[in-house]
Amino acid sequence: MSSKNEKPQNVVELTSSDDEDNVAAGATRPQVNAPASKATTQQNVPRQSAAAIASSPPVNEAPESRSFWKAGTYAANITIKSTPVQGSLEHARVHPKFLHSNATSHKWAFGAIAELLDNAVDEVQNGATFVKVDRVNIMKDNSPALVFIDDGGGMDPESLRKCMSLGYSTKKANKTIGQYGNGFKTSTMRLGADVIVFSRATHESKSTQSIGLLSYTYLRKTGQDDVIVPMIDFDISGHWAEPIIYSSQDDWSFNLKTILEWSPFASKSELLQQFEDIGPHGTKVIIYNLWMNDEGVYELSFDDDEEDICLRDEANSGSLKKLPKKVLERQSHISYRIRYSLRAYASMLYLGKFDNFKIILRGKPIQQFHIADELKFPKVISYRPQVSAPLKDATAETTIGFIKEAPALSVSGFNVYHKNRLIRPFWKVTGDGSLKGNGVVGVLEANFIEPTHDKQDFERSTLFVRLESKLKQMTLEYWKAYYHLIGHQLPASSSYNMESGGSVLSPVGHGPDMQKQPADQHKLGLASNFQEDMHLDVPSVALQGKVRHNLENGKPAVQPIIGIAEGHDNDGTPEGHPVTISADQICEENIQLFIKYVLYFLPSSLVSCCKLYQHHLHVQL
Repeated sequence: MSSKNEKPQNVVELTSSDDEDNVAAGATRPQVNAPASKATTQQNVPRQSAAAIASSPPVNEAPESRSFWKAGTYAANITIKSTPVQGSLEHARVHPKFLHSNATSHKWAFGAIAELLDNAVDEVQNGATFVKVDRVNIMKDNSPALVFIDDGGGMDPESLRKCMSLGYSTKKANKTIGQYGNGFKTSTMRLGADVIVFSRATHESKSTQSIGLLSYTYLRKTGQDDVIVPMIDFDISGHWAEPIIYSSQDDWSFNLKTILEWSPFASKSELLQQFEDIGPHGTKVIIYNLWMNDEGVYELSFDDDEEDICLRDEANSGSLKKLPKKVLERQSHISYRIRYSLRAYASMLYLGKFDNFKIILRGKPIQQFHIADELKFPKVISYRPQVSAPLKDATAETTIGFIKEAPALSVSGFNVYHKNRLIRPFWKVTGDGSLKGNGVVGVLEANFIEPTHDKQDFERSTLFVRLESKLKQMTLEYWKAYYHLIGHQLPASSSYNMESGGSVLSPVGHGPDMQKQPADQHKLGLASNFQEDMHLDVPSVALQGKVRHNLENGKPAVQPIIGIAEGHDNDGTPEGHPVTISADQICEENIQLFIKYVLYFLPSSLVSCCKLYQHHLHVQL
């Protein structure tokens, strides 16, 4: 036990408040002390009184922006004393703006949600069996909030203060996903302006429950120039919740008053009710004042699917267009759905199968999806990177195969995990527009390369570049050996079919019966950037711009080039499917292809001009 004047590190001392009737009962109860933090020497940390905090003037600024990417733009109130308080050391302060700028590491809202799921999964070693993710309504204004509840070990007062601080992490890097002590702050601030945490834990036969508020709204509207985090704690070892007092009753009361003023809860009893669905141990995180997009609509959509949470902009990106059937089929595949569906994304988020743990989204458990179990003609390939100790014996076991929808869908790429967590989904390592590799999907865990802090990509190190090269080689070798097993064939006709997505260039013969071609014929192919567009169902903007540019300069709409056609090795040796077409034929095909594209995406008023251009080309030929 510590003395009454000691307090855990990073607790903000707030004083003065005698008008909160919900606190009065706690004032008559005996004070309970919690163990002091052992992280640093506390006597060197200057104390900030509640009176000084309360007197901070609000900032005169424009109306608060509800868009995350604009919320960091406001006039900062920075007042730094030139000399430190007597008997204390100078120290750097953290301005509230840093909470926002730190959260910009998450470009994607689902990446922030994944961080919070990681925290719950890390609690499996402490007995966690579930994490629930749901939407709740804030009683004060009926706005939506995002809630996470797990039944892990929970946090005692000291652990909660470390959670709310920057850079503290007690997790073992070789056993847990999190390791930097920064994920909770970046993820919650990326999803909403404010977060309140409830945690219940038992440590050394003492049971506690703690409440902490990290409110960007509070810090901004009161003009704070330091990150103030009001927190209160209770000892629940006895028959009722006893307030844990570290400095004075006034400080505890002011913390409570601040939490009630800036949180969704209006009374102390409402706060304590939030522990009822936690159980004997666990943590509950409520993120409110959720961010909106530039149109003033919430980024997260809770209405598109009552059993899911969607990214509104991604989910609606194609809703206003009448898309071709093949595009709709591709968008129904999980490789596309993970872009906007949290249920789909979370189903692939972890490589290992949980034995006694569930992610429950809006009341329904998420079924883990392991794409390696869905592959046709799977093959396991080992890759041992050239690394130094302690990872010198690291080996990546890669499962590679064709997706079950191949060759109908051209989905490909590797799902790369790090310490059980998905970092790069469907990472395409082959060239865009290449027929080789279509339908080939792989899964591997690469613990020898480091992910970025938002866990949505890898640091581009030498090991990363080598892995990329190896995966490309692996894809091409697998494709060459097995593509015929799924009926993947190069088109047998040189005519292009828009619906089938076939290639313009096709073999005219192969094998021993292949006919000899005239001496003036050349092996021709299309530029790779155009060939990519040939596999799309809808003409891309880039292709439209290319066609128009060629028209303006009096050139054919599609420029053939002399080179090695797809399906040939670098040395020009055919892989059983040579491509030989005369120059006259390719010019004629360019004309026909151009007309098809014109009819597809150009206004009807320009069609007549295109027909005249077609006639002009024939005259030139």
